[in-house]
Formats: sequence, C-alpha cells, structure tokens
Amino acid sequence: MVKRIVTTSLLALACLVPAAPAQADGPERMPQVAGQGLVSAYQALNYDTSVRLRDGRGAGRHVLWPARWKVCAQSPAAGTPLQGRPATLTVVKTHEDCPA
Repeated sequence: MVKRIVTTSLLALACLVPAAPAQADGPERMPQVAGQGLVSAYQALNYDTSVRLRDGRGAGRHVLWPARWKVCAQSPAAGTPLQGRPATLTVVKTHEDCPA
C-alpha cells in the first residue's frame, strides 16, 4: 500500500515538471516524418512550423481529414535546420501507394 502511494505521488510530481524544449541546443531541425501518418507528422513538427501539403498523385486534392493521409516525402530533409522556412510534405491517402 505504501509503495503504491509513493509511486502515485512520484507520477503526479512528474506531470508537474515542465517538458524541456525539443531543440534546446540550437536551431529547430526538420524531423524525419516521411513514412508516417500525417497526424504523427504534424505532432513531430513544432507548432509554429508552417506546413505546405502537396498531393503525391498530382491531382491537387486538399487534405480535409489528416488521419486518412500519409507522408511520402518531405522537404527539407530530416536534420536540416528549418530557420523559419516552411516544411513541404508530399502526401497520399493511407490506402494509396507513394509515387516512385
């Protein structure tokens, strides 16, 4: 019983500690998001990163439901400093194959 109270207390305290910034030691860098679902890609990017989406099939489709799309390619490449530049993600619907 005491062990359970201590564990619960430690978990509660851990929730109160603010999270460290993702890139505290330099400029924000582009994460690897190609191959992920679009929702996961958005979560990996900093909230203030401008994101442009490009239809991988070239049909000019608009993304209305991000959970139904996946990222095939990204620009800039993973690890590149963003320096305020927008990220461009080439996406297709989850049931479609990425273009070659």
